[in-house]
Formats: sequence, structure tokens, C-alpha cells
Amino acid sequence: MQLCYQTVLFDFDGTLCASGEGIMSCVALALQEMHYPALPPETLRRFVGPPAEQAYQLYCGMTKEEAEEAVRHFRTHYNTGGWRKSKVYSGIPELLRDLKRAGAIVCTASSKPRIMVETMLKYFQILQYFDGLSAADDDDGNADKVTVIRHALKLCSTENLTDTVMIGDTHFDVEGAREVGLPFIGVSYGYGGEKDLKSSGAVRIASSPNDLRKYLFQNT
Repeated sequence: MQLCYQTVLFDFDGTLCASGEGIMSCVALALQEMHYPALPPETLRRFVGPPAEQAYQLYCGMTKEEAEEAVRHFRTHYNTGGWRKSKVYSGIPELLRDLKRAGAIVCTASSKPRIMVETMLKYFQILQYFDGLSAADDDDGNADKVTVIRHALKLCSTENLTDTVMIGDTHFDVEGAREVGLPFIGVSYGYGGEKDLKSSGAVRIASSPNDLRKYLFQNT
């Protein structure tokens, strides 16, 4: 198989892994412990993808200090078992395997803390397919999508941006790729949805991990 791009950057939540159930349940617990009103499921879904502190401020109206406290509550639940409610999307292991066999450089570009990205990739037995892990610091620093994409490019020693692609499921991924100057492929099976991706300017959108192949391999 011949590659369309030499370097492939993947978002994590909603792109490699269906992690929404664990994230949303832990967000709900954090809000309960802080005596904030419960959020409807459609709002809880918005916490999957963006930096956690930013999400609490944006969707709950918290101050920065309150958001930091909410993140601490969230991490207590998520890091001690909430993440185990996640699952890797069907077709992702095979896609990663084939990318590596074809000679691609593969890296994450996630706003999730690095320790959780590494832990979950190991758990799902797909860590071996990655040449680098770009993610937020474990204290949620450097979680901005542009920052993690640029770090991924450094990890991969990538200078040719036209030969690199960012793959993600939300407008944060679209906007991050655009600012850095990378081609982008959206995935509608994640948490942003096709409408969110298109309204942010995404043109190429895959409906499943297997559908991604037509954008990543020539003549497929």
C-alpha cells in the first residue's frame, strides 16, 4: 500500500478511542461534588476533546480557580478507573498496523494528559504503532491543540507540512490544523459530529476508521 501522507497525527478521544462514557460520568461526579447543577447529556458530550479546565469554564461558567478544582475532582475519578469505560474504535488497530507497515510516521496530538494517553494505548495494545506521543502535560498544561500539534511535528522531525495530516473529530482539531498549516481529515464517528466539522471548514470527513483508508492510502 502506498501512503498519501508520510506523517499522520491522530487526536485521541473520539478519533482513536471511544472514551466519552468514562469522561462524561466523571465530569458529572465532579459537578456533583462541587454542588453544581447536573448537565444534560448533550452538554456533557462537549467535555470530550477540549482541555478540561477550558471546558468547565466554557460550559459551566466557572472561574479559572473553580475549573482547576473541578479538574482535580474529575482526575480523582477518571485516573482511578473511569478511563476503563473506554474502548478503542473497531478498525483502528488494523489501520495503525497498516500505516506502520507502509512506512508512515504516526503520532498522537491530544489535549488529554500524556500519562493517560500512554496508559490507554498500552491497555488497548496499540502503543507499539506510535513513533511519538504529543499530549497535554500531566497537570493539564500545554493542552491547547495548536501547542500539541506543533509538539507532535517536533517529535516526528517533520518539516514538510504538505506531507503531514491531522486527523480529529471536533472543531478544535480543525482549527488547530488550520493554524499550523496542516491538511486535515475529520472523523464523524467521534464526538463533534459531521455538522461541527463542516461548520469549522472540514472538507474531507470519514464515517468510520475503515473509511479513513481512502484518504490515507492511494488506490483504496
